[in-house]
Amino acid sequence: MTYLNVDEVETAIALAAGPPNAGFTELITLPNQTWEGRTCHAIRVHHGAAARSGVYLLGGIHAREWGSPDILVNFVQLLTDAYRNGTGITQGGAAVSAEQVRAIVDTLDVVVFPQANPDGRHYSMTVDPMWRKNRRPADAGDPGCPSGGGNGPGVDINRNYDFLWDFPTTFSPSAPVATSADPCSEIYYGPGAFSEPETCNVGWLLDHYPSVGYFIDIHSFGEDILYNWGDDDDQVTDPAMNFSDPAYDGKRGIPDSTPGGDPDKYQEYIPADDRHTLITLGTMMRDAIQAAHGRPYTLKQSVGLYPTSGTSDDYAYSRSFLDSSKDTVLGYTIEWGPQRSSIPKSFHPDYPDMVPIIEEVTAGLLAFCLAAARRTLDAALADAHTNG
Repeated sequence: MTYLNVDEVETAIALAAGPPNAGFTELITLPNQTWEGRTCHAIRVHHGAAARSGVYLLGGIHAREWGSPDILVNFVQLLTDAYRNGTGITQGGAAVSAEQVRAIVDTLDVVVFPQANPDGRHYSMTVDPMWRKNRRPADAGDPGCPSGGGNGPGVDINRNYDFLWDFPTTFSPSAPVATSADPCSEIYYGPGAFSEPETCNVGWLLDHYPSVGYFIDIHSFGEDILYNWGDDDDQVTDPAMNFSDPAYDGKRGIPDSTPGGDPDKYQEYIPADDRHTLITLGTMMRDAIQAAHGRPYTLKQSVGLYPTSGTSDDYAYSRSFLDSSKDTVLGYTIEWGPQRSSIPKSFHPDYPDMVPIIEEVTAGLLAFCLAAARRTLDAALADAHTNG
C-alpha cells in the first residue's frame, strides 16, 4: 500500500457517500475552487432526525503531511461500513461496538473534510515533498521566492483564518509567534484573513452545519493533542482579557514559560467549563490512541507547542465569543507521530509505519465521537427531565 493521491482521496469520499450508504450520508461540494481549479468535497454522516450536535474533522491543510487525508478516509470508510453492516470497529487494541457505532451516527452530524489543500498535496507528492502551503501564485511584480525544499510562493492556510490574523498588530513584538508576513516563508499568513479559497471552504462548512460543537484538525508530526487557545496561556478568571479587545494589542503571544517570563501578563480567557470539557474529551481521545498500539500522545494547550495566529481550531472556537447566536465549537489539533519511536521523524513515514498511526488516530477519533454522542444524549435527557 501507499499514500492516496489527490484523485484517490476524492474517489474514496464519493464512494463512501454512494448508494449503499445514501440513507445516512451526504456528499458535500465545497463552493470555492482552488487556485489550480480543483473542486473539493466533504461528507456528512448522520441518520435520523436533525442532529443536536456534531463533530467536524479536517485534514490535508499542510501539503506535506500526507497521512492526514488517509487517516480521515480510513475513519469514514470504517464508520460507514460498520453502520451499514451493523458491526463494531477494531483498530489495534481499541474497539467500539456496533451499538456504539449506532450511537455516533444516530446522534451526531459527523462532518469530514479530508483534503482541504489538494493543490498543495499534489505538488508535494509529485514535485517537492516538503511543500507545506497552498499554490497561490506570486503577485504581479513580486521578485519571486527561491524554490525547492518547501520554498516558494503560496500561503500557509493554517495562518489565514480570522483569529488574531494581523499578528504584527495584535501580538507583542517580542512574541515567538510562528507566523510570518514574508510571502516566501512557509508560514506566510497571506494578504488578508480568509484570502484563500481553501480557508473559505473550511469556514463555509462551519457556517452551513451549525450543529457542529467540536472541531478537530489533523496535522503532523509530534504525538500531541492540542486544545484552545494557541495565542497565549489560558486563564479562567477575567473575561475582559480576551482576543477581541484591542486594548491588549501588542501584549499577546508571550507564554509564562518564555525565558524571562511574560512582562505584560496577558493570558487568553477561556470559560472554566469549556476548559474542563476540552481536557476531559481530549483525555479520552489520548487514552484510545494509546490503547490502539501503545503510543503515548501528550494532551496540552495549543500554545504549549508554540504561539500561533490565524489557526483553524482557534478560529472555530472564537466565533461564538464574537457572535452570541453561534454555538460554542471546542477546537483541537492532533499532531500525529512519530515523535517518540524508532520511526524516523518525517511528515511522510514509509507506509508500513504509517498504518499503525492511521489506526491509532482513527481509534482516538472514534472514542471522541462516542464521548461527544454520550454528552449530547445526556443533555437531551436532562432537557426532557427539566421540561417534562
